[in-house]
Amino acid sequence: MTAITGTQIVDEIKKFAGYKYVYGDAGPSAFDCSGLVQYALTQLGVSGVPRTSEEQYSWSTKISASQLQPGDLVFAQFPGDNASPGHVGVYTGNGQILSAEDPQSGVGYSSLASWGSNIVGYGRVPTSSGGTQTATLTSAGGLPGFSWPSEITSFFSDSTAFVDKLMWLAMPSSWLRIGAFLAGAALLLFAIYALVKAGQGQPLVSMPSAIPVPV
Repeated sequence: MTAITGTQIVDEIKKFAGYKYVYGDAGPSAFDCSGLVQYALTQLGVSGVPRTSEEQYSWSTKISASQLQPGDLVFAQFPGDNASPGHVGVYTGNGQILSAEDPQSGVGYSSLASWGSNIVGYGRVPTSSGGTQTATLTSAGGLPGFSWPSEITSFFSDSTAFVDKLMWLAMPSSWLRIGAFLAGAALLLFAIYALVKAGQGQPLVSMPSAIPVPV
């Protein structure tokens, strides 16, 4: 993969501000959210960029909110989105995100704060370390020929993903989704139970037998 910087990603994505939003389109004249990310990164020479926001979330290197740098990806789940995360944008710095938003807004800016609890997580393009640093830095303290063992790097990568999952569970909107799912599952089970009882000709609730009246 081509090594790029976060600044390069920001400069490239900004070229498309004001373009039209069309669901399912990946450029060059109109985009949906993940299509914009894929097109911009491909223009920079990054190969193998997935097409959907869900795939891009899995493909990117997970980072925490405190590690967010210009050029990193921000993933969110808004009402009406497809499978989570249904939306992706590029953090451009100063609390701003650029994304293909919707047919009315097109490709435009939103504040990080406005995404709020809808944010699912953050990701870094595998060939970029964010900011102005390149992704080819594999030595410690600038010493050539020294690379961190893969066991160490994979541990911290997995730990970051674990922290992101905890952050997702800490958001009130996440518990609302879980509660809605459980309530829907309970209603579905009750509907199945009612259909089975109706098919057997049995009432849902058994009425008590009549009490004999003494004469």
